[in-house]
Amino acid sequence: MGVLHIPYRPSKPREYGWTVVNDRGIGLNVWMDIAKMSGSYVDFAKLGIGTAYLIENLDEKISWLKTHDIEVILGGTLFETYWAQGQLDEYRALLEHSALNWAEISSGSYPIPLDEKVALVEDFTRHRHFHVMAEVGQKSDMSSMTAENYADEALKLREAGADKVILEGRGSGRGGIYGQDGSLDVHIMNAVLQVLPIEEVIFEAPLESQQILFIREFGSNVNLGNIDHGDILSLEALRVGLRYDTMDALGLSYQENVGFGRNDK
Repeated sequence: MGVLHIPYRPSKPREYGWTVVNDRGIGLNVWMDIAKMSGSYVDFAKLGIGTAYLIENLDEKISWLKTHDIEVILGGTLFETYWAQGQLDEYRALLEHSALNWAEISSGSYPIPLDEKVALVEDFTRHRHFHVMAEVGQKSDMSSMTAENYADEALKLREAGADKVILEGRGSGRGGIYGQDGSLDVHIMNAVLQVLPIEEVIFEAPLESQQILFIREFGSNVNLGNIDHGDILSLEALRVGLRYDTMDALGLSYQENVGFGRNDK
């Protein structure tokens, strides 16, 4: 087919440029097809909401994904439910039983105090040796969090040991850092990026318009989460300028090694 000039994408396991797929019940047969067609573009399967508690072949699914070089993380809602019911020891036991290396710590549905959330990140990372994605933001569109609140919490969670900080966007793309029309609150984004480098932030971006926005703004290797499994190849095409929506922003005609930093227009 010839060799096209496309932006640089690091190979797995990569430190940035993550695609986190929102798995709310994807069957193993579907994952087999994904692995054959686009497995190298998927960094994480996030078993969203509380599905990991309900799935009947959880151990088999986790083992299969990890064997095929796809990391697994359980959704933050499940963590929060264990916390709210005072069963965090059981939650940790679930992670250990399932041989999971990653945990999501969030407070999108239950109002976990920030000091306690920071302590939980420290416990999971420094004492129990998990990697942590710590999510900032609330699922309710009535959230009173300001841009400064986002930035303060993001920095404290990162300093507590979180590997990445997720900015809440919900599976719908309408909540957290987005308005009900799906538009980004740029004040939140800018405030967080004043205190954290871009490679330490995951933007939840389930809507195509949001994915285009972040890639045009930050380049091919921005971390994106809450991606539908049907959008994996479409998103990768956006990342490397094989779609009209991003090819001009990525410097195609060709700019070697497109990475982070706002693209000069």
